[in-house]
Amino acid sequence: MPTTFAFTVGVQERHEVTVRLAGIRNRVTVSVDGVLAVDSGGNLGIVMPNVFDLEVGVHEKHMVSVRLIAQQLIDGGAKYFDVFVDGRFAFRHHW
Repeated sequence: MPTTFAFTVGVQERHEVTVRLAGIRNRVTVSVDGVLAVDSGGNLGIVMPNVFDLEVGVHEKHMVSVRLIAQQLIDGGAKYFDVFVDGRFAFRHHW
């Protein structure tokens, strides 16, 4: 079952960033305004890489970092995305 969420970045120059985790290979894709910006290609088992950094905007630039956290069962088994904008924590999305 795929996990997809979207958020906006920017004040004057707004962009929609969409993050999707899908498939048995845990393929992570990040799109900006519907255009694919990052594609992990997928991996069986642990998702690698698990940090995706991209610059969003032309005149109003923002650094977006999407970090995938997938703990082992022995550590609690939590699975979530942490999103940072310009180096500051923005929000957490569970999957």
